[in-house]
Amino acid sequence: MALRPVSVTQLNGYIKRMMGADPILMNVPVCGEISKLTKHSSGHWYFDLKDETSRIRCFFPADRAAGLRYEIGEGMKVVAAGGVSVYEKGGYYSLTVRQLEPLGEGELAKALENLRKKLEAEGLFDPERKRHLPAFPKTVGVVTSPTGAAIRDIITTIKRRNPFVDVLLYPCLVQGDGAADSICEGIAALNARFPELDVLIVGRGGGSAEDLWAFNEEKVARAVASSAIPVISAVGHEVDTVISDMAADVRAATPTAAAELAVPHIGPYIESVERNSPAALFGILQDRIAQGEEKLHRLRGMCDMAIAAKLRDASHRLEMLRLDIEAADPANQLKRGYAIVKDGAGGRISSAKVLSRGDAITVILADGSVRCLVEEVEAQI
Repeated sequence: MALRPVSVTQLNGYIKRMMGADPILMNVPVCGEISKLTKHSSGHWYFDLKDETSRIRCFFPADRAAGLRYEIGEGMKVVAAGGVSVYEKGGYYSLTVRQLEPLGEGELAKALENLRKKLEAEGLFDPERKRHLPAFPKTVGVVTSPTGAAIRDIITTIKRRNPFVDVLLYPCLVQGDGAADSICEGIAALNARFPELDVLIVGRGGGSAEDLWAFNEEKVARAVASSAIPVISAVGHEVDTVISDMAADVRAATPTAAAELAVPHIGPYIESVERNSPAALFGILQDRIAQGEEKLHRLRGMCDMAIAAKLRDASHRLEMLRLDIEAADPANQLKRGYAIVKDGAGGRISSAKVLSRGDAITVILADGSVRCLVEEVEAQI
């Protein structure tokens, strides 16, 4: 029996429903080579996954791409895990990728090399930006696991070399999901809360390439490079090299070696002081006394100059006050020909309008007073 014809839309919709109901196609890992990789400004990735005879379109959402642990590039062999879906309007199917990883150690090495080249081109590994470690640190910060052998080796080595150095640990994950974020949080927290730290040691003990991979992630490299506190990267054994080693100010072969680089052995310095201290201390004291005398002489001269300037200023202000007082003294006004007029009760008269003919007034001059009777008042209007 022949089927009734269906529309293209109906056929594509049917295929989409059939594929969506298949549990294998909902979450299938597919291996192949990256081709036609496009990283859109929105953050989404579009690429083809191909093998010798076939290919499939792939869509990698921005939120997943942002959390990618590896620097995936064109031509790399990868494992892309996700669900197959149908785009009805276009009539094609694609793989919506939820997880993307290099296929095997060879491709993992390519991802590492891709990231190294990218960060090197940005100048993140330039020797000019690397700082020297302090000669005699007082406090060393450590970002590592609180339970691993690395922290025990670091503390033991530091205390053996200089028991006066304090060690501040920021416990973090050093492998697995969330390790890179945990390491970055540790570096940022110690910089923000303890900027007085002299040096940071960031690392862990040995392990497989996958165990150490958190220290190969871009976010960790950038956190190490942006630290205001000098950083020693100490990851794995001597043969292990990770991206954080290149971004750090100093790379140490092991956590123990990092502690040795961070803290000098204080023993020889103590022996030198004990051996040479009498003569050395006498010379130091003489130098300090001479420096103190010179400083005291300079300070005395500066004080004398400051006091003289203050006295001149005070004398000037005193003279100005004296002139102001003399100018305001009524007696001095009288000497210049002015007079004070008072009524019969002794009140001061300041206006002709308050006087009348026949009023008795007293005129006070500089050398005496005159009693008068008013004969006529000529007040100004």
